[in-house]
Amino acid sequence: FPGADNLAKALSHNAPALLPMSAEGAGEPRITLTARVINSALSKHLVIKGAAKRAALATALEADDAQDAPVKAVLKDMTVHWAE
Repeated sequence: FPGADNLAKALSHNAPALLPMSAEGAGEPRITLTARVINSALSKHLVIKGAAKRAALATALEADDAQDAPVKAVLKDMTVHWAE
C-alpha cells in the first residue's frame, strides 16, 4: 500500500523476509513479505479481480517510483491473472 509505514524498508534490497506494515488504505495492520523475498521466488503470480484493481495495476505500470505504487517493485517476470 502506498504510504505504508515500513514501505521504504520493505522495498530495499537488504530487507528482512517479513515486516509489519500499517497503511491507511490497508484497513488494519498486517505482516507482509518484502520485495526481496517476492522477487526471489521461482514463479510470481498476481491475482486481481474487478475493474478497480485492473485500473490500479495500470497505474502501477505507469508509475515512476515503487514508493507510489509498491507492486511495481515485484512486477518483473510476474504472471498477472485477472478476473471480473
